[in-house]
Amino acid sequence: MTYPVRRWCVHCGRLIEGEAVAIPGFSASGARPDAYRHPTCRPPAPRPRSHPNGPAGR
Repeated sequence: MTYPVRRWCVHCGRLIEGEAVAIPGFSASGARPDAYRHPTCRPPAPRPRSHPNGPAGR
C-alpha cells in the first residue's frame, strides 16, 4: 500500500493541499528530492549587506 506524499511549502512552512510549484532538487544521485511552494508564495528578499565589501548580514 502506498500513501500520498505530504508536500510542505519551503517558503511559509505550511502544508500544500492544492496546486504547487516544484523546485528541482538538483541532485545527480537523486538523494535530494524536489521542494515545493505555493503558487502565491515568493522567496524572502535577500538580506542587505552589513558592509559594502563584507558578507551578507545575519
